Amino acid sequence: MQNGFYLLAALSAILMGTIGIIARFGELDAAMLTFYRLGLGALILMLFLLFRRETARLWVKPHWGTVAGGVLLATFILCFLKAIETIPMSLAIMLVYLAPAVAAIGAHFLFSERLGAAAFSLILLAFFGFAMLQEFKLDMAGAEAIGMSYALGCLLAYTAFILINKKIPPASDPYAKTWVQLAVGALVTLPMVWGDPLPNASEWFWLMIAAVFPGFLAILFAVKAITALPAKMFGTLAYLEPLMVVLTGYLLFNEPMSALKWGGCALILLSGIAQVQLANAANARAQAGNGSPLKVS
Repeated sequence: MQNGFYLLAALSAILMGTIGIIARFGELDAAMLTFYRLGLGALILMLFLLFRRETARLWVKPHWGTVAGGVLLATFILCFLKAIETIPMSLAIMLVYLAPAVAAIGAHFLFSERLGAAAFSLILLAFFGFAMLQEFKLDMAGAEAIGMSYALGCLLAYTAFILINKKIPPASDPYAKTWVQLAVGALVTLPMVWGDPLPNASEWFWLMIAAVFPGFLAILFAVKAITALPAKMFGTLAYLEPLMVVLTGYLLFNEPMSALKWGGCALILLSGIAQVQLANAANARAQAGNGSPLKVS
C-alpha cells in the first residue's frame, strides 16, 4: 500500500512540472493561464468534495497565512510563466528551487531556526550550482533580462510562500487550505483578465488540461501522499518537478544544455534533497527531546 503513495507523490511532482509545457504548446497568455488554472482547479476541487458530500470542509474560516499563501501562489505561477517566455525553462525552474535555501536563511533570522554548518554548506552548494547553470556569467539584456526579473520574482514569492506556511497550524484541513489558496489566487489574477475576451476552443482545451493535470490532480495526489508518507520522502520526491521541467525543456524545446549546466542542475537538486533530509532529522530530534511520539515509517 505504501508504494501506492510513493507513486502518488511522484505523479504529483511530475504533473506540477507540466505547466510550462502547456503554456508553450498552447501559446497561452500568462495571466489567462494562471487565472483559469487556479479558478478551474478550485471549482473541480469543490465538485470533488461535493461528490463525496464533504463540502462542509470548505467553509471553515481560513488562517491568515492560508489567504496570504493564495496570493503568493498566484504570484509564483504568474512570474514563472512570464519568465519562460524569454528564458530557458531550466534556468527559471532551478532559480525557483533555490527558494528552500533562501527560505532557510530567512527562517534563521525570522524564526530563530539556526543554520548548522551542514545546512549552510548545502546552501552555498546550491548557489554554486546556480552559478554553474549560468556558466559563471550573468550578461543578459533586453527580453532575457526581463525574463530573469520575473524568475527572481518567482523565487521571492515561493520563498515567502514557504515561510508563511510555517505559520499555518499543522492541523489545518489540507483540502480546505488548498481550496482557499486556489480560490484566492484566482481572485488575485481576475483583474488581469477581466476585460479580455473569453478563450477560444483551442485555448479552452489547454486551459482544461492545466486545470485538471497540474491543477486538481497534482494537488489531490500531493494531499493524499503527504498524509501517508514521511515528510523527508515526500520532500525528496517533490524534486522530480524541476527534473521534469529541465528534461522537457531539453527534449521538447531544444533548450541547450552543456555539461556544466547539467552539473549545476545536479548540485541544486542534490542540495535541495539533502536539505529536506537535514530539516526532517532536526524535527525528529526536536520531537524526541520534547517526549513526543515519533511516527515509525
